Amino acid sequence: MSGNKADSRGREMKRSLNGRILRNTLLNIFVLVLVCCGIMWAAMQSLANNILLDSLQPMARQSAKTVEANIHMLADRMMNIAGDPRMAGEAGGGAGGEEALRADREQLLMEAAKIYELYAIGLYDLEGQLVQGTDTAPQRLDGEFFSLLQETDNMTTDSSTKFQEGLGITMGMPVKEEGETTLYVVGVYKYDTLNDVISSINLGRHGIAYMVNHGGAITGHPDQTLVLEGETMEGLCGG
Repeated sequence: MSGNKADSRGREMKRSLNGRILRNTLLNIFVLVLVCCGIMWAAMQSLANNILLDSLQPMARQSAKTVEANIHMLADRMMNIAGDPRMAGEAGGGAGGEEALRADREQLLMEAAKIYELYAIGLYDLEGQLVQGTDTAPQRLDGEFFSLLQETDNMTTDSSTKFQEGLGITMGMPVKEEGETTLYVVGVYKYDTLNDVISSINLGRHGIAYMVNHGGAITGHPDQTLVLEGETMEGLCGG
């Protein structure tokens, strides 16, 4: 009888030992699987970030060049308006006096607003006051933009895209007579030039592309309300 009891205890101890070995083995395998999964997840995240970064850099450069090319095109148009013979009254050979000059300029501004799809365009004196222009042209130029226009005395683009209650691209160009600046022609192009570029950048399901100026203010974003509300890059990125 004692021999049978000893054999029974031996088998129980063996089963208990085998159970502990099995549990420890399963636990080790489970931990090993978790560690491997963690390593793989970190590696895949790093790889995905590197691939995204490698693709974003040339995309950002190309997008910036596209915006730059569009801005240059708009600037060339504004230069052509400022240099048009009608702006200095040369189209009529100087005949007709001040009234004819004003009529020529009015015709030029109206044509430009229609052809180039401008929100507003106007001529401003050396104090920044409106001389003549479309009904939507502001009566006085923004102080910061006007100061920059005076300082450069050349083609100037406003760093802000906010115009009245909407969005637009404001550009100004001096009108010169005998080498001296006598007036400034300032036009506001439609915001579509920037919006089309930003909307064409696809960064996956949740990614977005946007533009900021030198002060960190959002100047272009798929959600235009952020631009109108004066949102900044710091606020958009949570600091």
